[in-house]
Amino acid sequence: MFIKLFRNLNLALLILNIFFIQDYLVRINVFGYPTNLQEILIFTQIILFLFATTFEKNLSQTFNNIKKHWIGNTFVLMTAVSLLTVDITDNIYFIRHLRFLCVAVIFSFIFIETLKSEKSRIEAIKTMGIGAITFGIFSVIYNLLGYNLTHDFRLLGPLDAAVYLSFYLAPFLIFFTIQFFEHRKKSDLIFAILSTLLIIATRSIGTIIGTFLVLTIYFSKKSSLDILKSKLAKAILTITAIIIICTTFYTKILPAFQTNYSSLNERQEIWQTSIHLFKDPLNFVWGIGFGQFQNEYATNAKEILGRNPLDYYVLQPHNIFLLFIFQYGILGLLFLFACIVRIVKNLKKPIKNFDIRIISNFIILYFLFHGMIDTPFFKNDLLFLLILFLEIGLGHKDKRLS
Repeated sequence: MFIKLFRNLNLALLILNIFFIQDYLVRINVFGYPTNLQEILIFTQIILFLFATTFEKNLSQTFNNIKKHWIGNTFVLMTAVSLLTVDITDNIYFIRHLRFLCVAVIFSFIFIETLKSEKSRIEAIKTMGIGAITFGIFSVIYNLLGYNLTHDFRLLGPLDAAVYLSFYLAPFLIFFTIQFFEHRKKSDLIFAILSTLLIIATRSIGTIIGTFLVLTIYFSKKSSLDILKSKLAKAILTITAIIIICTTFYTKILPAFQTNYSSLNERQEIWQTSIHLFKDPLNFVWGIGFGQFQNEYATNAKEILGRNPLDYYVLQPHNIFLLFIFQYGILGLLFLFACIVRIVKNLKKPIKNFDIRIISNFIILYFLFHGMIDTPFFKNDLLFLLILFLEIGLGHKDKRLS
């Protein structure tokens, strides 16, 4: 009786947690300790998971499975090395990043160990996708009511930036699109269309370009569809590409020449400052410290640029290679290269079955593409998604998924 009870409670809370990933926005103080609803629910999830595995007499095997989760283990190891080799100057951002990492690694581990079948993982990711779309619709209502509006009326809901919302939605646009072309379910098409409309409302060019590139690669690999051999499909893809290029030029590139304040101007300052930080070779070898980029940028940007930067408050370096180098040094770069090699290897070969592992590889590919200009990975929701899809797509392959 207890076995079934705790197994069902663990599964129910897991579904609740993955649907309401944005529940970290509900801030709570527990005996003076600042936390949020997500951390409380995941702490509860850990307890239920341990009880469930204990009553099933799988506790020792579960702990033994930790070594199979090389993605999460590598993140933990790189963080430990960073702490041993680099001085922490900004304790606030270090603690925040450490909390993000702990939640992401533990929660992805519970997800993988609880949902061991192909079907259960697909259904769980579909649940996450529906949760993302639900949050997107809530964000539309939130902004239409006049809350947290931007000067250009981009959709961002209660978040700090529109790119946070678009980054959250993009993996599920890719997931639902592939699922539709694989299984032809109308519900997947509806969810893909809703995701697309919400992403367009965020006006995140990086997300639009990244998802377009990934889905184009998918269509090229899906030989049974012969999509890229159709004249109509080629015309649609060409027109879409032209629209994206023109939109990018008029909304991103042209303002950078016409004004001194645009997102490209800001990125130029961030990359210029970041490259200058490599004048100290130790910054390349060991990084500048876990969660320390904001402090380093605010401290050095004015001196490096010779003027006040457009923004002193820059959390990340807006490039995934720079992000991993600054967080973890050369270890982070090697880890990133290892992931890229595995993705290329997995997607280069002929693909007959677009299972959840292959779909996860496409999603990681999106993270890499968009990660060239935006890197909001180290936050409550996106770090979990990054580690989870890395674990599913590149991690240990469960025999039950074969």
